[in-house]
Amino acid sequence: MKARLSVWLVVGLVLAGCSRGDGDDRVVLDGSPRFPDVEGVVERISLERITLDGGRSYDVAPDLASFSTYDLAATPMLHRRGQYVQLGVDDGTAEWMAGIGVVVRAPGKAPVVYFNGSLQRVHDGRAIFRNGTVLRLAKGVKSPVEAGLVRAEIDPARHVVRALVLP
Repeated sequence: MKARLSVWLVVGLVLAGCSRGDGDDRVVLDGSPRFPDVEGVVERISLERITLDGGRSYDVAPDLASFSTYDLAATPMLHRRGQYVQLGVDDGTAEWMAGIGVVVRAPGKAPVVYFNGSLQRVHDGRAIFRNGTVLRLAKGVKSPVEAGLVRAEIDPARHVVRALVLP
């Protein structure tokens, strides 16, 4: 119980503003774009280590900020197993983790992660959303609107948006 309380206290303090440790980037949960260093499906997770699909593994910073991209609320990091996340990584250590969504696996269809958000703009092959989420677009993906509500269909194996559609 004490360990959980400590984790929540640290998460709360980190969400007020956390440094990635290199002094150059700062995770600010005010809608500013958050460019992830890596993203993928969480295969294994503990308070010490996060392993994403493909065996990519990262240490966990003691003050890791774990939050939902939808409302920027703190979320328990250990509940992200099997979900698609973005990580801010500094020198092999995950400093922040943004939960994007669950992987939907329908019979006869490729797995997909759905993300609904208010698109601010598309720039340099990336979709930038009002809540700060930044997603890489697959080659040739266009938005049906310049700005506004869209659904991103993310390919969890390639880590790119394969379609932007109206919800």
